[in-house]
Amino acid sequence: MIVGGALRSDNATVYREFIASIPAAFPDVAIVPAASGRPAHYAEAFRQDMRLYGFAGQVHVLPVAVKDDPETPEDESRWRRGAYDRALVEQMERVGGVWFVGGDQTRITNTLLDADGSDTPLLAAIRRQLERGAIVGGTSAGAAIMSGTMIAAGDSLSALTQPPAARYTGMQSQESGQLLLATGLGFMPTGIVDQHFDRKSRLGRLVRALAPPLPEGERRGFGIDEDTAILVDRNSGEMQVLGRGNLILLDARRANFAKQKSHFGVDGIRLSVLSNGDSYNWKTGALRAAGGATVGNEAFAYQPQQGAGIALPNQRLDQLLGFSLLDNSDSRELRRYAFNETGRGVRFRFVQTDESRGFWRYGSGTKDQYSIGEVRLSVEPVTVQIKP
Repeated sequence: MIVGGALRSDNATVYREFIASIPAAFPDVAIVPAASGRPAHYAEAFRQDMRLYGFAGQVHVLPVAVKDDPETPEDESRWRRGAYDRALVEQMERVGGVWFVGGDQTRITNTLLDADGSDTPLLAAIRRQLERGAIVGGTSAGAAIMSGTMIAAGDSLSALTQPPAARYTGMQSQESGQLLLATGLGFMPTGIVDQHFDRKSRLGRLVRALAPPLPEGERRGFGIDEDTAILVDRNSGEMQVLGRGNLILLDARRANFAKQKSHFGVDGIRLSVLSNGDSYNWKTGALRAAGGATVGNEAFAYQPQQGAGIALPNQRLDQLLGFSLLDNSDSRELRRYAFNETGRGVRFRFVQTDESRGFWRYGSGTKDQYSIGEVRLSVEPVTVQIKP
């Protein structure tokens, strides 16, 4: 279960699905707090949420962390070598649910991977339980580590207009800075996971992360909004969307990336947006979405404005591609721009093709809920002149 961060305690669907996925044969839950700057606090918060939704089994907070929690008498920074504790590894035999809290994803990989990239004893034990049928979940940083290639830092505009970074400079670089890729834990068998996708506008950085030298067969991205999860079946390839936001699917396996090193560009990414209850199978490519088809039954007919900025409507991808494109008979292309005050930027071009599909339904109450399949996305470098 991969959560895009900012998981609310009242998100009953996500908690109940996690609890329901814990095998009866090994009913304990283990929390890995390594990512957090307040490991004991956030481990206890997850424990309390589990209790809130009826989980009565044992919950173990694994002593694996790098930061001291000032609210506790214990110094959790001494837990750096916890992943080598033999007793802790033996305890994992009864664990059917593992949860990674949020924070800094590099703290997780630094504590669970050896310097040569091999598994520590604790990580090897977690993998064994996963193979036996346990569920492994995580939020925010605990989502980033799920893929084999991990996004460690970077914002979208910097990722698209600057070369990738060579080293990690701290958590501040997750909010503003060049793209940095690192080695994740690889629980997700394919693609790259990104999180906080809606609030932090991470479409651009996930697009850049899928570029070469990433092997062509791995060029799929899974961008997960906040308070939203995907429940993944590693055997069948099926993933279901749960929660209030969306899953953004990027398929760049047949995309054309610019060969010039001076700028980044790409054409031919296939973009889909799935919402609560929808599902996707990465092995078969099957996409299932609820609601009525919009193409041929469009509710709107207007020329949308092309441009940039907070004055334009439909800032979220599901709203933009729903209201302004797939549910709009007078629109086949949308262009949105992102740039800084030096004028350097990019143009995102969203094109409705004959393969594109749109689905509409009411979500909660009268809230419009769109799901989108197979929109063509290109990203092109631009220079903008700004005049006060």
